Amino acid sequence: MAADPLSSKALKVKRELGENTPLLSDEELMGLSVRGVNHHLRGLSKEEVARLKQRRRTLKNRGYAASCRVKRVCQKEELQKQKMELEWEVDKLARENAAMRLELDTLRGKYEALQGFARTVATHGTPAKVATASVITIVKSGANQAAYS
Repeated sequence: MAADPLSSKALKVKRELGENTPLLSDEELMGLSVRGVNHHLRGLSKEEVARLKQRRRTLKNRGYAASCRVKRVCQKEELQKQKMELEWEVDKLARENAAMRLELDTLRGKYEALQGFARTVATHGTPAKVATASVITIVKSGANQAAYS
């Protein structure tokens, strides 16, 4: 080290302060700029400088890790919310699909009944009195058959 007795004496005083009370609290150590930290570290031994710098790095890493944990938890909650909304949407679409299939089956039954009636009329001719009533009956009976099958 330096042979100058004054700088040696200043170093000794700083060391004594460091031994009795901490030079910087954790909050101060993290809050200071690099320039501020270096200013506070002047005159300390290499070991103490290394220890304080390592302490500062450890504290900062802890903060970063905590921030990442919070971010990850928020992302997980958001994804779970989206999942619930999508599951609800899938259920809604499944119900709509089932209702449309039922309606399609009903319409298919009516269509087939009308086709059968049209074939009957084409082969046997149209009875004048029964024509309208027969179509209505066939359509209604076709709807009932589709609903029960």
